[in-house]
Amino acid sequence: MRVLLLGLLIAAPSFAETIEVLRDNFGTPHIFAHTAAGAAYATGYSQAEDRKDALLRNLRGAGSDDTVLSPQLQKAISAFCAGVNRYLTEHSENNPVTPAMVVAFSRRAFMTVHGANDVLIGPARSSTGNVIAILDPLSGWNDDGRPYEMRWYASDEQIALSGVAPPGVPFPLIGHSTSIAVGWSGSAETAGPRALEQAWAMITARSSAEVQAALRMGQIPGRALVGTAQGEIFDSSGGIAQDGILLRQRNVPQSEAMTVQLLAAQNKWPFGRAVDMAFSTAVYKAETWQARLVKVAPELPFVQMLTGWSRRSDATSTEALAFYLFKMALGKPEASALEPPDSLSNNRIRAALRKAQDQVETELPYHADYGTMFRVARDGASRSTPAGGGTVTEAGMITPRAITFEHRGAVVMGTGGQTATQIVELSRTPNSVSIAVSILVPGESDRSDSVHFDDQARDLFSKGIAKSTYFGDRKELEKHLSAKKDLIF
Repeated sequence: MRVLLLGLLIAAPSFAETIEVLRDNFGTPHIFAHTAAGAAYATGYSQAEDRKDALLRNLRGAGSDDTVLSPQLQKAISAFCAGVNRYLTEHSENNPVTPAMVVAFSRRAFMTVHGANDVLIGPARSSTGNVIAILDPLSGWNDDGRPYEMRWYASDEQIALSGVAPPGVPFPLIGHSTSIAVGWSGSAETAGPRALEQAWAMITARSSAEVQAALRMGQIPGRALVGTAQGEIFDSSGGIAQDGILLRQRNVPQSEAMTVQLLAAQNKWPFGRAVDMAFSTAVYKAETWQARLVKVAPELPFVQMLTGWSRRSDATSTEALAFYLFKMALGKPEASALEPPDSLSNNRIRAALRKAQDQVETELPYHADYGTMFRVARDGASRSTPAGGGTVTEAGMITPRAITFEHRGAVVMGTGGQTATQIVELSRTPNSVSIAVSILVPGESDRSDSVHFDDQARDLFSKGIAKSTYFGDRKELEKHLSAKKDLIF
């Protein structure tokens, strides 16, 4: 009898954990586990399923670092590797990844963030009195380090996280819980060997005091903006909130001034307006050009079109394309000026207007709009999508919706910029978030045969629409599932 009982215990170990991976309509994995290790295991499996090649290049190219981290984190990293290796084994790949690779890659993980357009709106400026965080890291859309989005629940340890990290990191680095929202600027410097330990302490913190203790570890280079459910906002570099708002903007001339101007336009910010601002296509200082054109040639129909323009470079805007062509027709250096230089003569403006009008009438398709020329497509995509907004430096056009472009023949193709935007309103009610939305450009998967290869670029980003994260709302999530998988750890 004893032998039989012992055999049953061995066959069905009590420590086995079942983890549910629910994927929403855009393929984002929502991982429901009992422990942090279980959640990390499913994260490893999911990242390998969606981004295997990038994941392996990140980990195998990082070398090895045998730094011993905290027991909880070591367990999670080992579980993450076990999840990756299970997927590799299922697909006949027998070269496993190791925890030392993960630790080594973690020192380079923050280098994959190419700046950020983060904004924290404090209680005095939000319409509900809660902190609203716009977490907006920038990266290349074809990079191996392009953020991977995940929702992460470990019920026994009361951990609930939402956010992104480059493939090869087992939990969100940029994102939020019900207590904290954390954004990082990225850095060209290599992080310290205990960077993952600091990142884990920050994203799982429950108060600003715990975040400050994590920051004192000093392992992660760059700047962090942090908001709390208690209503605090602060900057790890010591920056002071102005009028109840903290922001960090990308290295584009006048980008910060543009955002400050937009924020000043409204005293109290509801969540929906914050979302609109994050994806705004409003062209900074375009009104100064309209004012100059009225003085030069108000009688011209082409000028009347430009001065009647909404000053938004929406994908469907014919006026935005006409403005771009007019600015380019001015030639250097005036074309790239945000405002009309005093030295710019009326004759040059008239000549540029004639040239731009001729291009619209004779060189472009009938009713061509901004999205006819400005497109979004990742490498390997079968088609491109009309783009709205972006930074067009040569034409002096800057918008909050950040896209970097490169010329490819007759089109101007977006190759990076806003990649993993998250907007969240933290609730003062314990263990809850008022609302959260996100977008991941181009899509969750790197597999060209996946419907999630570029679906968010195509269906959301070009329209300035974010998707619900369903954070903390499993009942609503289950109405919007594309796949479900159970894993045993």
